[in-house]
Amino acid sequence: MRHGEARSTTTAAHPEYNALGTSGWSALLAQSLLAFNVESDDPQHFRGYLRNRKIADVDFIEMATGCHVAHRSADTIARDCRPDYVLCLQVAGVGEFHQGSRTAVLQPGDLTVFDATRPATVVSSAEYRNVCIKFPQRLLRLPRSHVDQLTAARISARDGLAPATGALLMTLGHVMEDISGRTRYLAVRNALDLVSTMFESILDVSGDGGKTERNVIPGQIREYIDEHLGDPELSPAAIASAQFISLRKLQGIFQQNGTTVSAWIRTRRLERGRRDLVSSGELSVAAISRRWGFKTPSHFGRAFKDEYGVTPAEFRREASAG
Repeated sequence: MRHGEARSTTTAAHPEYNALGTSGWSALLAQSLLAFNVESDDPQHFRGYLRNRKIADVDFIEMATGCHVAHRSADTIARDCRPDYVLCLQVAGVGEFHQGSRTAVLQPGDLTVFDATRPATVVSSAEYRNVCIKFPQRLLRLPRSHVDQLTAARISARDGLAPATGALLMTLGHVMEDISGRTRYLAVRNALDLVSTMFESILDVSGDGGKTERNVIPGQIREYIDEHLGDPELSPAAIASAQFISLRKLQGIFQQNGTTVSAWIRTRRLERGRRDLVSSGELSVAAISRRWGFKTPSHFGRAFKDEYGVTPAEFRREASAG
């Protein structure tokens, strides 16, 4: 736990607030979540609780506060600009999340997401409690242009996969201390897979059951690529032929989603390899690279470091250590 000095040892179910003042709360947010400027009616006596646990490059955060307003300005972002998303589950009280032209007003059980690279404002009621996960944008299967359509949008506690996503976030909060490093990592990765699936579901289908105007990569194309990731000869031309469409049309589908066919294949291979580095300890890095279609281990190693900032061996050591 990275911030033990700033919180009580009581459980998240009954958090003990710390008398930090708004300046202390701002400092704790900057250290544990993101930089915000905090305002309240009684800044000297502002109290709050925050708990942060980091697993690989994902932060799992629980917080409880009283009434306040937190602003994340462009100047703040310039100093703190890793491209992350923050998915928030409202646990108690009411939270308002403002970003761009949208506002999400969350009741307990509702979810929303915001982009850490853009200005945002959060307004908290009395007895406010929230669970968040902060994670790099590259970990989602969807391109940023589509997730942008969901930022500061309320995802109802009763809609689609929202109940399952909320329940999983709460469960992780309860069991995180009791499971090992590898298991914790896999649990968080599965949670992000569920988040991706929830977002895809929202973007794919409108409220009346019809297709929206948003463009997404068709499921049959995604499935074909995933089924053939291990083939080092997988190429845009092979995919277009298998799907009975022209190469130009295939490329256009991916361009509409802000990516290319080759970039999508590379990302999916790296995601699978990344998971195997944690879950398949008996496999060497070379074997994992072959399993997912990289022609040489050095090609896998270079691509992995470019994407994640560490070598496959370094990542495996860090994940095993928790």
